[in-house]
Amino acid sequence: MQKKLQMHNRKKRLGQHFLHDQNIIKKIINSVKPNIKDMFLEIGPGEGVLSTPLQNKVSKLIIIEKDKDLIPILSKVFLNKNNVQIIHKDILKIELLNLFNKKMRVIGNLPYNISTEILFKLIPLDNIIEDMHFMLQKEVVERIIAKPGNKTYGRLSVMTQTYYDVKKLFDISPNVFTPKPKVYSSYLKMCPKINIFENKNHENIFSKIVKIAFTSRRKMIKTSLKNIIDIDVFNTLSINPCSRPEELSPKNFMEISKYV
Repeated sequence: MQKKLQMHNRKKRLGQHFLHDQNIIKKIINSVKPNIKDMFLEIGPGEGVLSTPLQNKVSKLIIIEKDKDLIPILSKVFLNKNNVQIIHKDILKIELLNLFNKKMRVIGNLPYNISTEILFKLIPLDNIIEDMHFMLQKEVVERIIAKPGNKTYGRLSVMTQTYYDVKKLFDISPNVFTPKPKVYSSYLKMCPKINIFENKNHENIFSKIVKIAFTSRRKMIKTSLKNIIDIDVFNTLSINPCSRPEELSPKNFMEISKYV
């Protein structure tokens, strides 16, 4: 695998940092606890260092890789492996609902430059996701798990914590990647909650409110949401209308969305 790592020209524009440390690979697989009945989706497999041990433990593994130069490497690694499907596409442009006929588990070392976009794509798919395990830039994980009032708390925090129970499992040193990133990574587990919204309309309203509120995060919520909700609603919900969005909990946003 080390030889292959030297052969492939890593692409900075794709945010590629390839994991090579066997101890971390084993730690990740142990934390994921794959089962022979599981169907897995892996995003950004690189040269297959996680895919290889995973493939032996699951019923089906679907790999999505954007970099065309990695496809021949992955095809060679998984030659004659009937439970592995390699898809050469951009994860952001795939209709994931068409790929699965049962609940999927998701794993990935997400590219730093589009990790937030990928998360926002996956978050609303909680009805087809069993759980998600991601290696992310530590700063992104801190944003995901942040609590109200924390300077890193924002739209990503509210959306992920509304749909999922989120837990940071461990931090990962830059030394286990090639090329070595300038920042630490963290490993995150996300398990979907059940029956969050009353209906699809409620879900859409909630998402819209959160987005509007954090687009103007320095504004008081009575100002940023004035065209959507009457100020009396805040008093009904015992929410200070002069609060800024980072002071409101995911539950507060959920309560507000029910009144729209």
